[in-house]
Amino acid sequence: MSDARFETAGTGSDILLDGMFTTQAVSAALDDQARLRTMMAFEVALAEAEAALDIIPVQAARHIAFCARPEGINVPALAAAAARAGNIAIPFVAAFTAMVARENSEAARYVHWGATSQDVIDTATILQLQEAVMAIRADLQRLEQTLAGITKDHIGTVLPGRTWLQHAVPTTFGLKAAGWLTAVTRARWHLEAAVAQASCVQFGGAAGTLASLDGRGIEVAAELARRLKLGVPPLPWHTLRSDLAACGSALGILCGALGKLARDLSLMMQTEIAETLPPGGKGQGGSSTMPHKRNPVGCAIALSVATQAPGLVATLLSAMVQEHERGLGGWHAEWQTLPALLRLTSASAAQMADTVEAMEICPDAMRNDLGKTRGLMMAEAVSMELANRLGREAAHHLLQQLTRTAVKRNVTLDTVLREDDRVTAILSPDDISRLMNPAGYLGNARAFCIRALEAWRNGGNEECS
Repeated sequence: MSDARFETAGTGSDILLDGMFTTQAVSAALDDQARLRTMMAFEVALAEAEAALDIIPVQAARHIAFCARPEGINVPALAAAAARAGNIAIPFVAAFTAMVARENSEAARYVHWGATSQDVIDTATILQLQEAVMAIRADLQRLEQTLAGITKDHIGTVLPGRTWLQHAVPTTFGLKAAGWLTAVTRARWHLEAAVAQASCVQFGGAAGTLASLDGRGIEVAAELARRLKLGVPPLPWHTLRSDLAACGSALGILCGALGKLARDLSLMMQTEIAETLPPGGKGQGGSSTMPHKRNPVGCAIALSVATQAPGLVATLLSAMVQEHERGLGGWHAEWQTLPALLRLTSASAAQMADTVEAMEICPDAMRNDLGKTRGLMMAEAVSMELANRLGREAAHHLLQQLTRTAVKRNVTLDTVLREDDRVTAILSPDDISRLMNPAGYLGNARAFCIRALEAWRNGGNEECS
């Protein structure tokens, strides 16, 4: 695992923590230079679209494109001006116009022609969202590939199933991995669908009518969208924030799915369980005082993210309630919230991909754990067999008595079963041996693993039936 993705992430404002709670790729997609780059991409595409439609001079569009260099913007000065203006677009347009004016004063007249501040900010947000999600997707696919391999390799590796944190009935490690794979994959599909739905240009002018373009606004919007490889919405979405909120919700669901994986693995990595072991190595998961420690660091990050994400999603949902044609405050609440959610999601995806790739899987510990309840987890198997003769309620009640006897006497359930006349009248010694074998009571575990792998390979094209 290369740690460079984490070490160099961040904008400098909180770089010590950014190293844990974002990745380099997503930070690069969301930093100041990326924001300026995508805002300039909007302005260039707008000028080129309007030139192609003979609304502004072609030469003006060429000068605007030539001057679109983010490094030419004084970021600290822009930040100070944004604090006074209430958004970054107003001073950005002024600064960019000045850059063009230095090249060609006539061309500068046509910068931002017919657009408004929200058009450039929202469209830039969508472009950054797409780039950030593509980076997250790469780590998710790496994670999914590893989980799919575990599902296949451990399709028959038996371990205790646990309900309410107690041993229940046997399951397989392959089926557990299939569950993690399904949760992460479906969350990724949901996120990709939400981003695809939201990937529309924002272009509405001052109040969503594009009146300044003399009836040609829809033409310009279509050409602008084509150049940015975005969709064209039915109308401007200045205060219609459902698609953006859906992206935030999808990110929150993904963080929850990754948190589920992290919770299960961290529980399995406990010293008393040790069915899996955290990645080890110099500087990874150690303790400042205890040389022997091997902590599940990736799980800790993913669980932290899963704890933080719901509040950020709630902010995006609250920000949907925006006033009339252009909102006051709700729109502003999205600017830091969505990037924060993307950064956190990226950290969780990368950390869990690294964890699952490098963790140790311990089938011997899983096998040993099967015996910790001394056969009690097979009580349901025996009960269901006896139910064919005694009825479900009577068989269940009998096994409750016998399991308590086994615990009280500190013997195996197998021992008690072989001594009880009510059981031996129905079940032979061979029957009891068969029913006490965890590998013989796995139901459809193998089939579920196969179905999960098929659904993953089909890329989400199968509906629930």
